[in-house]
Amino acid sequence: MAPEQEDRTRQLEALRRYVSNLYERRERPQAEAAQPSPAPEPQRPSRRWLLLAGLLVVLALVGGVVVGAVAWSDDRPAGAEAGVEGVSSPTHSPTVTSGSPSSNTTMVAPVASPACKTAVDRANTMLAITVNLRRTLAEYSRILNDRSNRGLSGREVREKSGPVLRAGARESARFDQALADYRQVVDQCKLQTP
Repeated sequence: MAPEQEDRTRQLEALRRYVSNLYERRERPQAEAAQPSPAPEPQRPSRRWLLLAGLLVVLALVGGVVVGAVAWSDDRPAGAEAGVEGVSSPTHSPTVTSGSPSSNTTMVAPVASPACKTAVDRANTMLAITVNLRRTLAEYSRILNDRSNRGLSGREVREKSGPVLRAGARESARFDQALADYRQVVDQCKLQTP
């Protein structure tokens, strides 16, 4: 399990125990509160909390991909699709007209080079691979944390988690290749004046 994941898990568990202890103290009579009680056994967070945390992670990843795609996938200035006055169609050089009708000033907006578009496409590919790799790691973590697997020998656990580990290795190799492809074009990315 990743150190970040373990840290988050420990923090969530400590918070759950704290809230549980507060609730128990409120419900117990004062006489029982004076007696020392044994420490509660640590428990895993409920499925609801795990699903909520997973959903938030997936939403954050999808939101990042969407924002990145919107911000970098098109070389037209904002408003070009809606037909804003002063912005040209995508087949012509993007121009913006400013000033009063008697003193129009035309400025040409910079356009992303083809290398920029390629770099963004390759970055999006890397993000998609990362999402798949994260799913694989979550499945591996689920197998390791499954209480029914605790009585298995090391060999049996390896056999059970083998397909997941192989899938993770494939995704990792795909990510390495996608990163190499991205690095080939990212330095060539420049804004150009049409």
